[in-house]
Amino acid sequence: MNNELNILLTSSGRRSYLVNYFKEALNRQGLVHAANSTDISPAFHAADRTVVTPLIYDENYIPFLVSYCKENNIKAIISLLDIDLPILARNRTEFEKIGTKLIVSDSRVIEICNDKWNTYKFLTENNISAPKTFLDLESALDAINSGKLQYPVIIKPRWGMGSIAVFEAENEEELRLLYKKAKTKIFKSVLKYESGAHAEDCVIIQEMLSGQEHGMDVMNDLNGIYVNTSVKKKYAMRSGETDCAVTVENANAKALGEKLSKLLGHIGNLDVDVFIDGENITVLEMNARFGGGYPFSHMAGVNMPLAIVKWLRGEKTDKALLTERINIMTHKDINLVRLQNIPDIRIDTISDKISAFELISRFDCEMHPALASRGIDLEEYAAKLTENGVVLCIYNIDKPVGMLGAYMNDKITHMAFLSFLAVSGEFRGLKLGQKILECAEKMAKNKGMRFFKLEVRKNNYTAIDFYKSLGYELLEDETDTSYYMLKNI
Repeated sequence: MNNELNILLTSSGRRSYLVNYFKEALNRQGLVHAANSTDISPAFHAADRTVVTPLIYDENYIPFLVSYCKENNIKAIISLLDIDLPILARNRTEFEKIGTKLIVSDSRVIEICNDKWNTYKFLTENNISAPKTFLDLESALDAINSGKLQYPVIIKPRWGMGSIAVFEAENEEELRLLYKKAKTKIFKSVLKYESGAHAEDCVIIQEMLSGQEHGMDVMNDLNGIYVNTSVKKKYAMRSGETDCAVTVENANAKALGEKLSKLLGHIGNLDVDVFIDGENITVLEMNARFGGGYPFSHMAGVNMPLAIVKWLRGEKTDKALLTERINIMTHKDINLVRLQNIPDIRIDTISDKISAFELISRFDCEMHPALASRGIDLEEYAAKLTENGVVLCIYNIDKPVGMLGAYMNDKITHMAFLSFLAVSGEFRGLKLGQKILECAEKMAKNKGMRFFKLEVRKNNYTAIDFYKSLGYELLEDETDTSYYMLKNI
């Protein structure tokens, strides 16, 4: 598995679709790992592997990620959250030292995109239309009183995302009140970290734009070289993200995308929000990452995840891979995802044969076929496992919800063998099987084992896919009814 391409998506949150896009791009030639600061993350449901990290601003965040990447042979990291980007960019060399590619633009680009005051200065200095923007309340009021700015105006965080603390003011009374309210909300949210060093000027006041809002995906390769711009007309928004859009042809917008690409030299995708009014295009915001509008380009034929995979492998890509079909309308749907919401999980080693026998008897019905149906004496089986192997049980509070039995005593071939793995039906789909198997793999490695082997029925397609997702490969040797699978640990 060392030659495979494992990718880590940090701050994965609700981006299950991106997890699936990368899984499809890898085509089983690597694993997609999803990281977030909480396991209540829908993307975890889709990922091959998951990990709960320290908070982004925790001093242990980067050391944790570096250790995780090293341990799991991660070849590339892609972040899906604005506040994650500057932390990763500042620590690029830490990942390069262990051979992990950070698909994040450099700090200069991140600072221009994350700081909306810097965005405004960058755009105006490069003769790109931007909304009139003011860094303090009094200068905005002066502009209004002199006729340079009209109500309504937009009040929003200088470092913002997801429409947090964004307000519209119709008059001076509202402007003063909402300006103060925006600051209060900022420091009650995740925006407080980037805003903390600029508490007095962490809110901006902007001109309210007219025209039709569009989104652009400005795509560069991993060397910052321009490839293409996909333009989407927005029909509906929800919580600051595009809900419905259609791809359109707009030569001026594409030219603007190419100009932004060459000025910034960003890595990968640049998410850009613009307003188009006739021939005039005004840039509202830029995000140096996959934005919530990327799926609309993807549905129209763009495949940036596959392009990234090919670039990481040193393969050439055809421009058609990142070229959108025009007039493709897409609407986001609402799907429910069962989350891993178990309050108290622990894994214990079972050392006495009576307890092992009771557990095996309890979980044997979850095996297909059951051991008892194969004529195996469960009491003798439990005794043999506890004497010569390892028995693990995973509990939800004090309730056994899964168990595993394995042998880890072959000092000649250094081969551990999985004998029994079962999870209660009501707890399936919560990655408990993955948790207990990974625990067993670590134990085996600590005991000097280098391989983990198992046998699986040929018609048990669910189990075969499960083991493949965890890095097990089918072996050539097999029986009439089963395959052997092996993993280097």
